[in-house]
Order: sequence, then C-alpha cells, then structure tokens
Amino acid sequence: MEAESRGLRVPQDLAVIGFGDLDFAASNRPAITTVSVDRHAIGERAATLLADRIEGGEESGVIIDIGFQLVARESA
Repeated sequence: MEAESRGLRVPQDLAVIGFGDLDFAASNRPAITTVSVDRHAIGERAATLLADRIEGGEESGVIIDIGFQLVARESA
C-alpha cells in the first residue's frame, strides 16, 4: 500500500476506506474497510428512471436511497 511505503501505518496513522467492496479489498494487506452497495439494484433503478424519463414520467433530481453496509476490516 502506498501509505505504508511512505512510512504511514494503516490504520494507526491513516485510515483507509474504499467504496464498492470489490474482491481485492478483502485480500489486500491490510484488508480494506469498504462501503458495500447493491450495484445490481442501483443499475435496475437507474434503468427504470431512464425509461420513465423517456416516457415523460418522473422528473430529474429524484433522490433514491438504495442503502449501504459498512464492511469493517483492518484499514480503519
């Protein structure tokens, strides 16, 4: 990890948090804490909103909460 190559200890000196809970986050050393989201649900909802907009439905600027989960690991 770049921080460690610069003499910073993770997480003692620098906390690192990623987004998306990609596979490498768990296998990295230290394992990276991430925010996990349902990418499939985001894609489905985006497609639905786009189709609605094309058909003259829902306005832009709609806020939709898909939710998330914090996956706590060694980096924070």
